[in-house]
Amino acid sequence: MDYSYIIVFVIIIIGVLIWQLNRSRSQHYVLSKQLFPELDLFVLIAKKERKIQNLIVHIKAKKELNIKQVRCELISEKREFTYIDSSEISESITLPFRIQHQATYEAVIPFKNLKEIISGKISSMNTFRMVVVLEHSKTFKSHELALNKYWKIYKADTGKYN
Repeated sequence: MDYSYIIVFVIIIIGVLIWQLNRSRSQHYVLSKQLFPELDLFVLIAKKERKIQNLIVHIKAKKELNIKQVRCELISEKREFTYIDSSEISESITLPFRIQHQATYEAVIPFKNLKEIISGKISSMNTFRMVVVLEHSKTFKSHELALNKYWKIYKADTGKYN
């Protein structure tokens, strides 16, 4: 009896299962990385099946901090600023938040909600960036980001798309 067909069939089934498991997980890509004396600020996107699901503001504290706000700063062509508070975009972000030394905090913003808010202000908006406000109104800002006509986010100064 020839078992080669059975072995090939089993290998194909295992390959399909591994492919499905990898496809169902979301992948994270770094859009902006800013290193400050008090914290490291990362802006990530989470993609699932090649579509952006979430925008993540990842904060790693280098000392004990009190995060008051996470907000989106819309920048017009005339360099005028409009701020969108995280409470308008996502209900899951609870602030203020005390973060310990060497601990991390992630503010997850659903991309669908961000798209809806930005699309209402798209005529005046050129770029945007994520802003973290600590106690005593100390602010930390990410690089400027932009959206293309297909709603893909890219770093505006490099033109590199995700």
